[in-house]
Amino acid sequence: MTGMLAATLGAMVPVQAQTAEPSPYSSYLFTFFSNNSPYGEQIRYALSDDGYNYTSLNQGRPVVASDTIALKKSIRDPYITRGRDGKTFYMVMTDMRSDEGWQSNDGLILMKSTDLIHWQHTAIDFPTRFPNLTGFDRKNLHAVWAPQIIWDDEAGKYMIYYSIGRHDWEYPTEDPNFKQPYFKLFYSYVNEDFTDITEPKLLFDFGTAAIDGDIVYNPKAKEYVLFFKDEGRSVMNKGFRTRQGVMRATAPRPTGPYTIEWRHLQKEGQYPVEGSSVFPLIGSDEYVLMYDCYAQGFYQFCKSTNLKDFTFVQNTKTHGDFTPRHGSVMHITQAERERLEAWSELSIAVNDLRTRPVPTLTLKQLELRPALLAEAQKVLDTTSDPKTMAAMTKKLKKFK
Repeated sequence: MTGMLAATLGAMVPVQAQTAEPSPYSSYLFTFFSNNSPYGEQIRYALSDDGYNYTSLNQGRPVVASDTIALKKSIRDPYITRGRDGKTFYMVMTDMRSDEGWQSNDGLILMKSTDLIHWQHTAIDFPTRFPNLTGFDRKNLHAVWAPQIIWDDEAGKYMIYYSIGRHDWEYPTEDPNFKQPYFKLFYSYVNEDFTDITEPKLLFDFGTAAIDGDIVYNPKAKEYVLFFKDEGRSVMNKGFRTRQGVMRATAPRPTGPYTIEWRHLQKEGQYPVEGSSVFPLIGSDEYVLMYDCYAQGFYQFCKSTNLKDFTFVQNTKTHGDFTPRHGSVMHITQAERERLEAWSELSIAVNDLRTRPVPTLTLKQLELRPALLAEAQKVLDTTSDPKTMAAMTKKLKKFK
């Protein structure tokens, strides 16, 4: 695909937990996938000035080719964060192709970059990586969903956490024809190279299905807050009616133990939601909670100063080239934004030239086009310098 960011195997280093960041951050980068098709299950970017309203980069086209990084050739649920050194970036995501079925994925992907453009990657297949772990064999394991990362101060390591689904955990519902897949949250630690993880350990068992965990440290309360989706169809869980909403639990450390708050957090309509994500607003003590109202066609945004009591802000419609599903948001600097915008403009120019209909080109243009496209693709694949990318974009636009 034209203009996709390069992804190659290589060494990686650790990640930082999401915390409120001061200047020089000035923009928000939203990383997401867009729909349940192989083309939609790829990494996309969008930018925002205020954290609520986003504009897609690369005209909404993928920015990393899933078939170059994923065993399943598709990805979902990308989570992005800035490393503790301030200049390294990490993404983790679900290695899954939904047209193979919702109980078909067995792994996740680790990625690292220093420029948000060129990425190194490692795919972790759980049955292969943990062949002696009871219940995690290919036949029984059916989901390794929505991984995220946080730094564990006590362990001095990066902790990756994710939802696990297993066939031997299924439980009955009020519908006699349906058994609910049971998801629990597990965690591992990542090695220093960010290429491998330790054996999974149980992090959080809600009592019924729970997915899409997002752990945020609350410095005011000095506690870790786990936001998660109550995934179960309508059943009773300790007297609480489940209904696919966002909930929270708190703990003194990222590994728990977590105390559940028995209420749903979403506002302005009790729709089924997924992919909740929390991030701080730049230059503010407020946090944003966002989630995908996937059946309604919009993302809902709420805000809070205590990570407990949220007020409704807006519903951001998903349409055109901005159709996010589960994703995450990270602060970026002006220089990082300019780099991404320069990459996007060049990628669009390459695609425009590559797809220009033959009848609109002269014989000389047809002769020169392959070499010019090769030159431009080399720039996309090898540089992150905005000036170099801008000069190449200008050259492509002058091609007549």
